[in-house]
This record gives sequence, C-alpha cells and structure tokens, in this order.
Amino acid sequence: MKKLLVLFAILCLFVSTGSAQDRVTLTNGDAIVGDVKSMKHAVLVIETDYSDSDFTIDWKDVQDLTTSGTYIIGLAGGKKVDGTITIVNQTVTITDADGGQIENMSHLKVIYLNAIDKGFWDKVNASIDGGFTHSKASNNNQFTLRGTAAYMSTKINPDLYANFVQSAIDANDSVRVNSKRRNYGGNFRMFFSKSWFAITGADFLTSDEQGLDLRSTYSLGVGYFPISTYRMLLNVSTGIALNNEILSDDVMGEDNTSTEGFVSMEYNAFGLDDISIVSSVKYYPSLSDGGRNRLNASIDLKLDLPKDFYIGLGYTVNYDSEPTGEDIPGTDYVVQTTVGWSL
Repeated sequence: MKKLLVLFAILCLFVSTGSAQDRVTLTNGDAIVGDVKSMKHAVLVIETDYSDSDFTIDWKDVQDLTTSGTYIIGLAGGKKVDGTITIVNQTVTITDADGGQIENMSHLKVIYLNAIDKGFWDKVNASIDGGFTHSKASNNNQFTLRGTAAYMSTKINPDLYANFVQSAIDANDSVRVNSKRRNYGGNFRMFFSKSWFAITGADFLTSDEQGLDLRSTYSLGVGYFPISTYRMLLNVSTGIALNNEILSDDVMGEDNTSTEGFVSMEYNAFGLDDISIVSSVKYYPSLSDGGRNRLNASIDLKLDLPKDFYIGLGYTVNYDSEPTGEDIPGTDYVVQTTVGWSL
C-alpha cells in the first residue's frame, strides 16, 4: 500500500510539473494558456495543446503575461538580456540571469522575445520567395528568386541575403537575349554597448546591365540604433570598404580595385495591419578614385497571408557615377512581385 501511495505521489508530481504552462491575458479579458515561443515584429506567438496552429497576438493587446521559461529579451534603446519576464497590467518585471531586476517598464518597451531553451531554428528569421512573369510580346520571360536569413542573440546578429533575376527576350526571329542579375552576401553584427555594434559585411553583384562579371565589396565599420521600438527599427552605420570589380568579357575597360568609405541606413517597420516594410540605403564615396560615388538602395513590402505565406513587392537600384566599363549605364534597377514563405 505504501508503495502505491509513493508511486501515486510521484505521478502527481510529474503531471503537475509537466503541466506548468505560460498564461497570456488580453486587454479584452480573454486568456490563453500554452507555451510562449517568441515575440517579434510586434506579434506574440504562443503554442497550445488545443490548436494545431500557433496563436498570434498583437503585442499591444497583451495585458498580463506569466511565463516559466528564460528568454532573450530585447528592449527599446538596444539593451538585450537573458532572463525571465512577467507582465502585470501592461507593466513589465524582468529578472536577468544574474538575479538583477528591471521593473516598472511599459511592456511596449520590450521589442523582442525568444525562448533560450528552444532550438537553433527558433532564433532564426528566414524567408524565401519567387515569381515568374511571361508576356507574349517578344516572348519575354523573367524569373525571380529571393531569400533572407538572420540569427539573433544578445551578442551577435549575422544575416545572409540573396536576390537573383534571370530574364530572356526575343531580339528578333533568330536571336534570343538572356540577361542576369545576381546579388548576394551577408553581414555580421556584434553588439558591445546597448545600441552600438560593430559590423562587417560582404556583398557580391553580377549584372549584365552594368557589365559586371563580379563586383565584390568588403566592409568594416561601426553602427548605432537611434530608433528601436516594438513597431520599428532604424540603424545607421559608417566605415571603410574595399571594392573589387571584374568586368564581363564583352565590356571594354579594365578591372578595378578601389578603397571606399560607406554610410548606411536600414529601416524596418512591422505590425502595420499585416504589412511590413524593410528598406536600406548604402552610399559609397570613393577614397582612391576621386569623384566616384556609388549608391545601393532597396525597399521591400510584405503583405502577410495565412500559414506564414506572404505577397512581396520589391524595388532595388544600383547607381554608379563613373562605371568602370565603357558605354555602360550608371543605373541598374529591378522591380519584383513575389509570393513567399517565412520562418
């Protein structure tokens, strides 16, 4: 009989421990019990036992939050901590890994949450999208493929990106012209003081329009987040870059290597009624080729669809005041409409 009582007590302890769950109460009084996975782009994600799909909640609609896990917590102003979080009447209490507390803060000052005990992929944001266009006139085809991936922790933030465009058009009855544009690369940010970070990056561009077999740009600099809220992020950076250009075989001119400065700005806005905006501008004044200036800019809009799908609209432009090749236009741009999926 004693053995049965001990076994029953152990079973009850196991059940009570396994059932410990997070609780979210909304401003309208509704409550959801489950496992808080993350909050990013102004959306809280909670997994429950009674639904096949995760619940998504607008962050501003959260009234109370009780969690049992440890999270990477990003705060307005750029500070990031590992710790636990509780919200009562939209007021936050955070306890960091060393036992220190941050209290009496509006929950809207929290801009990012991610459970530390989750796997690698729970710390990754990724997306892939593509599109195909065909027009009868000149038998014109265009194929687009784009992708991004980023990893976030309290110390580092590496990211990768790729944007490929392939097009073909009939110049006449016997000649078909193919054209390609391939842009890919990545950045590595290391946070060292709240909103400040060091950044290094590599960008690669192949463009038939600009006569580039490959342009490789390697950069190193320092950056700052002047705006960091749950609705938007703005960061600026500056530094030095090395630019190496290899021209296409059919372009007159010489390959070139130059040293440049750079000034960069990136702006992200999200949670705007299922629309998010990602934009960037990067300006390169040449330090070794006097008078030459380059500019890379892009803007992407995403309309969220169910099941993590989205419709994308993107515009990218590259400007060069003094192209290396002869008779090469200084501007190349592409407009893309795509359908994609995000992680």
